[in-house]
Amino acid sequence: MKLRKVIRWEFRAAIASKQFLITTLLVPAIMAIVGLVIALAGEGSGGPSEPPPPFLIGFFLAVILFVGAFMSGVMAMYAIIKEKQSRVVELMLSSISAWELMAGKIIGLGLAGLVQVTAWCVTLVIGVNLIASFPLSSLTLVHWVTFPLYFILGYLLIASMFAAVGAAIKDVHSGGAIGLIGMIPYLPMISIAAIIENPTMLWLRIAQYFPPFTPSIMMLRIGALPAVTDGQEFVPLWEIATSLVTLALGVFLMMRFASKVFHIGMLMYGKSASFRELWKWGRQKTI
Repeated sequence: MKLRKVIRWEFRAAIASKQFLITTLLVPAIMAIVGLVIALAGEGSGGPSEPPPPFLIGFFLAVILFVGAFMSGVMAMYAIIKEKQSRVVELMLSSISAWELMAGKIIGLGLAGLVQVTAWCVTLVIGVNLIASFPLSSLTLVHWVTFPLYFILGYLLIASMFAAVGAAIKDVHSGGAIGLIGMIPYLPMISIAAIIENPTMLWLRIAQYFPPFTPSIMMLRIGALPAVTDGQEFVPLWEIATSLVTLALGVFLMMRFASKVFHIGMLMYGKSASFRELWKWGRQKTI
């Protein structure tokens, strides 16, 4: 019951914030305007509109999903830091467990992130269809099923990492090296060109089973592989299933780790934790 109240509170607070409203409405508006301008320019030139390759829509969906997860994770971190500085959390932890408080924040902000991403995706589909004929049937069942799963699990993983960082640092300006932990899941994004060009590379097929890298690598591979192989080959279903299982396990372990860090770090003031302290807190036997 307490967890449900925290989720409801965080969700309502997130969707009522100016930052959420601006990013949810402004980004789709810009995308719609750009799509309309390109569509009008295409009509004026009289040239036929060629439909974009199937991998392109998968690639953009992967990027949009991860931008949403990143923004929601940062929102969770800032909310935790703000509560830590105001010491409101001391009163909250007297009536609710650290696990319920942290999980409520992550899930509540995650639901708000889903609303945001849904608005972006709908706008993207409408905009693409203004520029070129691209029916939703171009997306395979694999896209419809796996992308939401990778987003939800990827968000929980990323938000847990940001929550642990937020509880361990003094403020947003003094995180130091520990603040880079939240960027780990995005390292594969540096190799986007290589993944699209050759999505069957051995190091990718190995790295996709490491939870911090799983969502970005798998969504990029699923989006790119059909284009490279002319639709004759897809990412094997057993690889998709195995990666989802390892990602779910990684999410569970990361949330357990983050809840322990959250319980100790939220009551520590005046300095940021070191990597050694962070690891020590996360290894505590009880939350």
